[in-house]
Amino acid sequence: MLKLSKTFTNNGKCVRFVSNAACSGENKEVQNEKGHVKSFEEIPGPKCYPIVGTLYKYAPYIGDYNVEKLDRNSLMNWRRYGSLVREAPGVRLLHVYDPEDIEVVFRQDHRFPARRSHIAMLHYRLSKPHVYNTGGLLSTNGSEWWRLRSTFQKNFTSPQSVKNHVERTDGVITEFVQWIKERNISHNEDFLPYLNRLNLEVIGTVAFNERFESFSPQEQDSNSRSSKTIQAAFGSNSGIMRLDKGLLWRLFKTPLYKKLADSQEYLEKVSKEILMKRVTFFVHPDDNDNSLLGSFLKQPNLDLKDVLGMMVDIIMAAIDTTAYTTSFALYHIGRNPEVQKKMYNEILALLPSKDAKISSDIVSKAIYVRSCVKESLRLNPVSIGVGRLTQKDFVLRGYLIPEGTVIVTQNMLASRLPQYIKDPLKFKPERWLRGSEGHENIHPFLSLPFGFGPRSCIARRLAEQNICIILIRLIREFNIKWMGDELGIRTLLINKPDKPVSLSFTPRNE
Repeated sequence: MLKLSKTFTNNGKCVRFVSNAACSGENKEVQNEKGHVKSFEEIPGPKCYPIVGTLYKYAPYIGDYNVEKLDRNSLMNWRRYGSLVREAPGVRLLHVYDPEDIEVVFRQDHRFPARRSHIAMLHYRLSKPHVYNTGGLLSTNGSEWWRLRSTFQKNFTSPQSVKNHVERTDGVITEFVQWIKERNISHNEDFLPYLNRLNLEVIGTVAFNERFESFSPQEQDSNSRSSKTIQAAFGSNSGIMRLDKGLLWRLFKTPLYKKLADSQEYLEKVSKEILMKRVTFFVHPDDNDNSLLGSFLKQPNLDLKDVLGMMVDIIMAAIDTTAYTTSFALYHIGRNPEVQKKMYNEILALLPSKDAKISSDIVSKAIYVRSCVKESLRLNPVSIGVGRLTQKDFVLRGYLIPEGTVIVTQNMLASRLPQYIKDPLKFKPERWLRGSEGHENIHPFLSLPFGFGPRSCIARRLAEQNICIILIRLIREFNIKWMGDELGIRTLLINKPDKPVSLSFTPRNE
């Protein structure tokens, strides 16, 4: 392959493109302080060709990989090559499957863990210095990433701050349940778009103290603010992985890059309108405002461009991610009536009356519900795994992993392998319940649906809380049954259901 090493800079950190050695297998052994180790090029993987590397594997008609079915690609690689697989789709890439190896990878983390992701979005935002200071939390690396993370996470990650949002979240979800009853939802309708609207409404309330009124007749029009916001969030997320692999958008605005840019621009517009309304109405911080935006505006080391970038990131990350995760949870619960019965019995004890309010105490006591969420995330995590860009050389299973290697931990597939978990394809929440007969000692690095360490999902606690409240309200009101075919995934950065979410809702009499 052409020597393209260190031709692209990601926020000051050079990402090495594949060199001749990555394809030729030169330098079979490398000497380091631990003695002879095998070179990275000796790790098993698909054949690498000059110029194209392993990109041919993803090409239509000639390749057997599908960019929207990375879970299937992952299974093929594991069966063909084992627990470490090398690729070279433009960069040096390593897939890691074994949880013991995944732990080794994360133990190498720098103080500022790095990723090679959202590269086109980083390019877009840095081209607009009048709007953004950085590429945002999702695409930035290094000390600038840590400045953002350490400042914003104070109100995202502390248990008490998350509990403060329970009451308002429950209020929005209660309205949604009433809408389902009035609308008389049929299993012939795809439930996913409704979950998208619900999560826009929840995040608007919690993050910005803003109601989008997503379920009003006028807002269900395709040209409404809520509809276009949902479309823009999907438009931003859906092309990220393809753009990360691509090169042409760096030379001219490809249709996929234009879709990303247009989507980002609309999210900027919505966020800016909310932000300007807030700073115009509140010259001084409102002490009674416990929204995330209210907390951001009180931070002394943030300016409005930082806040605007975070608002766009929140909308991008919150709508699709939580909606898809909830869809998969309802899929598993709807297919397992014995699990749903246990959930209902627990919820009934916590909420004897349907109109009782949900408190943070009730959420914390809904242990079986939370185990169902964990089990659903094991089988259908937010993404297939976690990405890292190595910042130093290290040895893994006798192979030298060079600095600048992109690593993807294949947690989704590993969580479905019998050598790591019993009856791996069975939906069994009890495996997470300490003291129960079905409890398992699961390797802590096997299921990582929200990532690991300082670079883990900043909104993890909030997302889990929102999903639990949605499930508590829905199961309290309805017996839910899955009416569709077996549900797989489309890997559009985050895992989306590959078929309509077909559910029947039968009202409960209790």
